[in-house]
Amino acid sequence: MSPDAARKTEVSSEATTANFGGMGIYVDGRTANELGELLKTKPAADVTARDLYNMSCMHYLEDEPMQRAAEFFELGDTGFASGAAGSSPHTILDFGSGFAGDARLIAADYPRCKVTCVELQPHIHAAAEHFTAMVGLQQCCVHECVDITHTAPNGGAPFDHLFSVLAILHVGAERSKLWGALAAAVKPGGSVYIEDYYAAAPLSARDTEQLAGVVACPYLPSKEEYLATLQQAGFVDVQWEVMNDRWLPFIATREERFRGAAERNTAVHGAALTAELGLFYSTVLELFTRGNLGGVRIRARKAAA
Repeated sequence: MSPDAARKTEVSSEATTANFGGMGIYVDGRTANELGELLKTKPAADVTARDLYNMSCMHYLEDEPMQRAAEFFELGDTGFASGAAGSSPHTILDFGSGFAGDARLIAADYPRCKVTCVELQPHIHAAAEHFTAMVGLQQCCVHECVDITHTAPNGGAPFDHLFSVLAILHVGAERSKLWGALAAAVKPGGSVYIEDYYAAAPLSARDTEQLAGVVACPYLPSKEEYLATLQQAGFVDVQWEVMNDRWLPFIATREERFRGAAERNTAVHGAALTAELGLFYSTVLELFTRGNLGGVRIRARKAAA
């Protein structure tokens, strides 16, 4: 599948003002190509959520975000995991779920969870839904292609937990309506796990240009602005963990490995998409190396009623 055939370059919504046209990582032809490679070595009936993870994952540190979120959400609680009498499934909203690699791993590893994946881009939503059906997880990992600022997912029923990794960065400066919708989607006392970008220092003109273009990130708040927004939305007990020292080595290795596999990548994806992916990976590395761009892991809770 060509990049152009698979791409939806602009999303018009109050949930995001980003233009995704320069992001090869969001082209579902990439995942289709990688799936084709996988199926050369493994029958479709034997494919697992773990097999699909690397091609679905678009964030850093492999499955660590999912693992840390599962710990924070206490998904491995003994009583819950064993289905103790009176226990009910944990409900999780995965906002900006992309190809849903994390959601499927949660559903596979914690089968008494129900994860609702909310993705705004229709082509990515469709690809993610297909992957989920491939591995038979559609009962506990469901997909909705909605603008959460207008349509509440899960029929409006609030969730126990909110999970969102490298999605909110695509939203413009007017974020209050989105944060209000996210807060409304979580039960009082519910837990929140987010990984995101922020402006760790004043952004240079080059930072702003690269973020808005290749990374589809039209705006970044400072730490102080971000924390104030969380507080205004009704989130409390906020833990702010700066991730730059962890993320930068991963980002550098990712870019180096991709360059080193140029021949393989061109054979699988074609020259145009390979060049686009290479530009994306090198741009993100350049941004984090300059140091004005910050990465953060946020744990919080919605205030109790």
